[in-house]
Amino acid sequence: MARCPFAEWMEISGSSGSYTSGPFKIVHHTTEGSSAQGAFAAFRANHSDPHFTVDSSKIYQHIDTSKAARALRNAAGGVQTNRDSAIQIEVVGFAHRPKVMATLKNVQKLCNWLEAEHGIPKLWPNGLPKPAVNGRDPGGHNRNAANWDSKGGHYGHSQVPENTHWDPGYTATEATFVIADAATESIGMERMEAIPLEEGPGFEAEVSTMPDHCGVHSSAAAGEILPPTRARRRAKPRAPAKKTATPAQGTGRTAAKVGRSSARKSSGSKSSKSKSSKSKSTRSKSSGRKSSGRKSPAAKRPTTRGLKKTRKTAVKKSGANTAKKRAAAKSSSTAKSSRRKSQSK
Repeated sequence: MARCPFAEWMEISGSSGSYTSGPFKIVHHTTEGSSAQGAFAAFRANHSDPHFTVDSSKIYQHIDTSKAARALRNAAGGVQTNRDSAIQIEVVGFAHRPKVMATLKNVQKLCNWLEAEHGIPKLWPNGLPKPAVNGRDPGGHNRNAANWDSKGGHYGHSQVPENTHWDPGYTATEATFVIADAATESIGMERMEAIPLEEGPGFEAEVSTMPDHCGVHSSAAAGEILPPTRARRRAKPRAPAKKTATPAQGTGRTAAKVGRSSARKSSGSKSSKSKSSKSKSTRSKSSGRKSSGRKSPAAKRPTTRGLKKTRKTAVKKSGANTAKKRAAAKSSSTAKSSRRKSQSK
């Protein structure tokens, strides 16, 4: 584990994996922006984290130096870049603008610690990085792959094989300053007055003259290992989509089937509705008839004793009627027999 004791730890996307080859080296970038927060957002969006981000007030560490970063382009089948023991520093600022003294001092302090920690020599194997010419890419960068793969030291992004960016755009004074020993060498350096103490006007609103800087060298797009699962946000599971009455798209035959089935369903629903309405009307009529024959709820129902008396009276009456009928029948039969006797005489 190698974490800088004076850097603030801030993991973003995670490492691109273990180192595969090469001696330790330091790669200098510029963020092509005016703030560290803007750089962090770009790293997060493009999975292009360096090991460190440095501005005029603070040093941030994103990846342990025992693991590879992901801020370099790495073409398939070519030389290793991110994983060739390259420790990467993003300096907040622009390749075409001068860097302020406070920022360069933080870069120098960090480089001194990395050189001691990983045995990195104080030299530029591919020569000093080239500064901007009229605010633009000066061209002619030395990207010697043999040096890159076999020699430790300091490299600009502009000196890495398979890459096209031309940052950090250090001047000769800046390049000499960041690898100088902070305790002794930087004191006697010539042309120190060329390094500004503060940012010039328009820095906050400055626009990069390296328009392809953001995202083109994303390690995810270049086939590097994806960030660890713990460093990525887990997507929330989506709720299942609700079924709608809209017919599914497909072939004409399928659409026709869907149309027929929907028509049957609609006709069935209409007939069921009509049947239910008829049954409701029938029930309402019958209930009206029944309600007309019912006694009003105010009328009292007869008691059980009263019902018994009524039944007895009805029985007596029916018995009396039966006796009368029998007597009438006897009298009629007697009259008939008397008539018969008189006729026979």
